Amino acid sequence: MNAGKNALVDVAKLEKMLLAKQVGQFLCGDHNAEERTTVEAAARKLAEDVCRYVRETLAFELRKCDDLAPDLAEKIARDIEPVSSPFLEETNAFSTATLIRLIPQLKEYARAAIARRTDLNEDVQEALIKSSSEQGVTNLVRNDRIEMPEKNCSILVRRFQDNVRVMDQFSARNDLPLIIIEKIVNKVSTHCRNMLVETYSIQNVVADELAENTQFEAMWQKVAGATASQIHGYVTDLRDERRLNHPLTIKVANRGCLTFLESALALEAGLPTGRVKEMLSLEDQAAFVRLMQMANVDKKYAPQYLKIAKANYLPEGKKAA
Repeated sequence: MNAGKNALVDVAKLEKMLLAKQVGQFLCGDHNAEERTTVEAAARKLAEDVCRYVRETLAFELRKCDDLAPDLAEKIARDIEPVSSPFLEETNAFSTATLIRLIPQLKEYARAAIARRTDLNEDVQEALIKSSSEQGVTNLVRNDRIEMPEKNCSILVRRFQDNVRVMDQFSARNDLPLIIIEKIVNKVSTHCRNMLVETYSIQNVVADELAENTQFEAMWQKVAGATASQIHGYVTDLRDERRLNHPLTIKVANRGCLTFLESALALEAGLPTGRVKEMLSLEDQAAFVRLMQMANVDKKYAPQYLKIAKANYLPEGKKAA
């Protein structure tokens, strides 16, 4: 008895799938408005069918339909992945404006499907970058049939700069502007960094310099505007990680953050920051020399520290003199 019932269910399912195929093919053809209205009503019913295979069949046929009712197209776009993804990869039923409106509302698998399209203009790309997570953005950057403008590349880097997997996939493109390479060269794996060097004919020394500059800018964002205690904590972390050095300290001080210099010299010399400030004031030249010695400052860097001290710590009266 159950076997007979299951057979009837299967037959009904197959009949609906056949109907969905016929309805889809009809709507892809050229018919008068009255006929289309009648068949579209049937398509809407099929698009709500409980059987996923019926909806898949309908969506697959309708992916080639250029004149599709907007509500029906959106219904399919919001369906489960097997139904929506093949449709979204090919359909021309949506205008750019409609796609931009829909993208934030869709599931990630739907955005990932759109990202595989070959006709993505700048505005649709931007909407995908701003709304997608790793899956959608990875599909977008791996889509070598589209060109990504510098503006969208920059937005993508800002959103996913800490995601090495996305940055690695992004770095594999062969159309990246130099300014974007500068931004990502220190955000990718070593293998992908080497690929960047090879693909874009960047000399290793140049790549090293780009990476160093980018790392410095990232560090500067952390100290700019931070409190003295926050800066001291950050400098302490750098020292513990053995990333604190005199060239870096001088570079940060010349950018305008003297608190960083004071903390760095205090940690290296084992002195309070207040005492370091006194020694940098050059009231006692011998004290300044002792500070350089205690902080293990190489002779080639001492003149640069002296220049900073004269410009920022020397009392006004002595500057004039």
